[in-house]
Amino acid sequence: MSEVPEFEIKESEGYKIIYVTGAFGGLAPNDGRIILFFDRIEAGLVRGKPGQERIGKIIRERQVKIHMTPATWKSIAKWMQSHLETFEKQYCNIPEEPKGAKREPPTGLTI
Repeated sequence: MSEVPEFEIKESEGYKIIYVTGAFGGLAPNDGRIILFFDRIEAGLVRGKPGQERIGKIIRERQVKIHMTPATWKSIAKWMQSHLETFEKQYCNIPEEPKGAKREPPTGLTI
């Protein structure tokens, strides 16, 4: 019987924690790609009305692009679905975004 090798978990030198508000990407026969992004609102001042603000613009910051095999994609999808089901059983149903609400990349962006 063969011995099980030692297994060590460690962070890479570039390891960081990020917060995202969405993702987009796709799956092809040899490669899956996901771009994780963070949307933030930049305020704009209302002219002639001190202290009042409006939405100036929404800035979509692409945080990271991840490439993976289709098998890894499927494995991660199943892992996430399992955690979602456990969460909803324990706490509550998480509502989906309203129909018609789309999170798409800015036009002209390809992956």
